[in-house]
Amino acid sequence: MRNKLFFCLLIVGFLISGCSHSSSTQPTEKKQVNNESKDKENVKIPEELKGVPLPPAGKYSGEKYNWAKVKQELDKIPKNADGKTILNKFYELAAEDYTPYFKYFQEFDTSIIKVDKGPGGMKSLKLPEEKPVNIVILVDSSGSMAAKVSGGQKMDLAKQAVKSFAKQMPDGANVSLTVYGHKGSNNEKDKAVSCNSIEEVYPLGAYDESKFNNALNKFQPTGYTPLAGAMKLAKQQLANQSKAENIIYVVSDGVETCGGDPVQVAKDLHTSNIKAVVNIIGFDIDDAGQKALEAAAQAGGGKYSSVNSKVDLEDYFAKERGRLYDAWSRWAGEHYDKASDVSNKKYKELEKKSVEMYKITERETIRFYHMEEYLEKERGFEFRLLYDHVDQKFRERANHIHDYNLYIANKLQKVVLEEANKIQKEVLNKANEEQDKLY
Repeated sequence: MRNKLFFCLLIVGFLISGCSHSSSTQPTEKKQVNNESKDKENVKIPEELKGVPLPPAGKYSGEKYNWAKVKQELDKIPKNADGKTILNKFYELAAEDYTPYFKYFQEFDTSIIKVDKGPGGMKSLKLPEEKPVNIVILVDSSGSMAAKVSGGQKMDLAKQAVKSFAKQMPDGANVSLTVYGHKGSNNEKDKAVSCNSIEEVYPLGAYDESKFNNALNKFQPTGYTPLAGAMKLAKQQLANQSKAENIIYVVSDGVETCGGDPVQVAKDLHTSNIKAVVNIIGFDIDDAGQKALEAAAQAGGGKYSSVNSKVDLEDYFAKERGRLYDAWSRWAGEHYDKASDVSNKKYKELEKKSVEMYKITERETIRFYHMEEYLEKERGFEFRLLYDHVDQKFRERANHIHDYNLYIANKLQKVVLEEANKIQKEVLNKANEEQDKLY
């Protein structure tokens, strides 16, 4: 049915390319035609329609159509007029302007969606692409870290956790490792030495696994816990990093024992121009210690996590991996669905515009047949003249327009679906790759 309608539709326009307007056209009408011609020049004629007559909109085209006035114009056609003159008059009166549709199809945006970077590495840091990332790790090496928990010595387990943690940092991040409480002893006579034993053993810079692990292995649990002092040193290290994303991770098994105020220092870090975020992993801590470290993490704009054994540490990182695994699944699912939604919407937009163009052609064709019938039955024009030199010409033109309409709409719809499919494959593959890295 649609093909038949289109077939009729396209009948209207084939002979138009050589058309000239009748001498009765008023100056104001000529100006309007000139403007339409100028607009038409700004639209590239599709290659598929090169050589097909595509005149400006007729005097009574579209919603301006008035049959009574059209008949008055038709009555001016002399009985001895040839087919070309008659057809040109038809176009002059009722030809539709297809350039808006050409413009629509030529400028149609077949892109689907922009794929973002995804959840990221092990810590799922959602950071602006243009910002550098600095991660400062503070490791408690006070005497209490020598104690045993399920799975081994706390210090050994903490080092293993830090190694695993550092290894899975986002690509391109800078890392620093600072140890505190690793000198002196936990005797009162050595307190001053121990409380001042805060040392950056791996300077802030690109992550080198071998050098990082060597620095981490050089110290053993010894003295007091200058947590506030370690965080103050971190603030000094990051003093010129106001344009970076700064994250501090503290691994500790106890509260401050050197008289400092970790909560205030964490707050200063977070509210200063470097806007550092302080996260704390509490290792085998009692209730009072946990509350103190929770307060410091909260003041630093970060989070507190508590672990008590090797199993807990492994579970902590397993949960982090699981959280990130799920985040990648959600990321892929959201992009997949969005690509589908956008492509479906654009597919339907193209379909709607194609049907709209089809109806315009159908309307034009019906009007042309009506004019042709009027000349034959009311004015006595010869049927063979009209059929051979008018009817066949505008039917041929209509068929060309119909073919172009179907071709360009189908072509663009295909591209839209291909783009969506490409993005969907991309996000699924990316999610699978990142998830494989986690286990």
